[in-house]
Amino acid sequence: MTGGRSPLVHRLCLGALVALVPGRVATAQVTAITNVSVIDGTSPTSRLDQTVVVRGNRIVAVGLASATRVPPDARVVDGRGKYLVPGLWDMHVHTVVPGGREVLALYVTNGVLGVRDLAGDWAQLTEWRREIGDGHLVGPRIVASGPYIEGGDVPIVHVLARTSEEARAAVDSLARLGVDLVKLHSQLSREVYFAAARAARERGLQVAGHVPRSITAREASDSGLTSLEHMLQIPTPCTPAESLALAPRFPIQGVLGRCTSEDLGPLFRRLVANRTWVVPTLVAQYEIAAWPKRELPGDSVASVLPDTLRRYVAQIFPMPDSIPPDADVVGRALWEKRIALVGAMYRAGVGILPGTDAPLRNSPPGFGLHQEMALLARAGLSPFEVLRVATLEPARYLGALDSLGTIAAGKVADLVLLAADPLADVGNLRRVDAVLANGRLLEMRAPRAR
Repeated sequence: MTGGRSPLVHRLCLGALVALVPGRVATAQVTAITNVSVIDGTSPTSRLDQTVVVRGNRIVAVGLASATRVPPDARVVDGRGKYLVPGLWDMHVHTVVPGGREVLALYVTNGVLGVRDLAGDWAQLTEWRREIGDGHLVGPRIVASGPYIEGGDVPIVHVLARTSEEARAAVDSLARLGVDLVKLHSQLSREVYFAAARAARERGLQVAGHVPRSITAREASDSGLTSLEHMLQIPTPCTPAESLALAPRFPIQGVLGRCTSEDLGPLFRRLVANRTWVVPTLVAQYEIAAWPKRELPGDSVASVLPDTLRRYVAQIFPMPDSIPPDADVVGRALWEKRIALVGAMYRAGVGILPGTDAPLRNSPPGFGLHQEMALLARAGLSPFEVLRVATLEPARYLGALDSLGTIAAGKVADLVLLAADPLADVGNLRRVDAVLANGRLLEMRAPRAR
């Protein structure tokens, strides 16, 4: 990802062209996937030669093909030589953007059957959720914060809170809307941040978001933050010499974390104790790492996005006319350290969730998650651990393990049928042959590049 068009990006582009040719949505209420290898986050080994039966939007049976009855009215999908995994989740996206409705299907065709939207118009999100639930719109399951709470004016839907009283009122207004969680953003003062977090806890709402410069990551965690986005205010491990050499050359590079030679173990242990999850969004941070260079790996799938969305995204990180030849050296070095930092946090027991900040240039809807998972593998996670992070752990974070995250009778039928083994190579998670999204079957009919 750090230069030119890598094999990863080339395959991603080929996959995008195929995924945009979806098959028909089956009208049958019963689907049976036969003779398939089943993999989920409960075990690092496949369950071979299984048959999975879905009725409506629920899995009703999972077992050996030789012992599992296929109902006579079932639509049968031959799973021989294929692999069935739970639907993937992208835990940091923004769907309500120009052209956003048009690209919701891209999540599904990439196997991303659930997203957590962290800033959007609540009325629009509610309407899309209804349409997706009714089967009138192809799109992922959406968990959403609605407008986030911010301490200053920004061009994104938000609730302004500059005092503790306004923070409490903001949380009350979001609770009345019925949001799934509260998101806090970057311009909040210490007093207002803690007041908002306290009010959300009192309402029984999860709190996610940025850590503003007015507080530390530990303080945010102690305040009840359940997910820390972009690793903000988590320092980057550096030697004293690196701290000098990697001082940010542009203000935006500060997002990649200040250098520190201090032991981060105490912070990691605090995050674990407080059950604060971290959403690294490495694929999005690469835009900052490479800034202000103009080429990004995500551009390889730009042609499949609507013009309205491409124009909108192009405005997010405007590029200067004059660029020094080595302008990105510091950013790229810090970004590599951030990848290693994710591995260190994971090994320390910190909960990691996959997120992309889609639809940025380097994280197109659906496609960006596959790049993020490849980066998690670079951080040292095994293919099984990456799969677990993208399926089981989001369900755990959302308190939805009773219905999502694994393949078992009684669970919601959010399933992805793959053409190759994801335990052999995390890149195989993008080789989607079919999905069952809330029990509705969509097949990819066009031939796939192998």
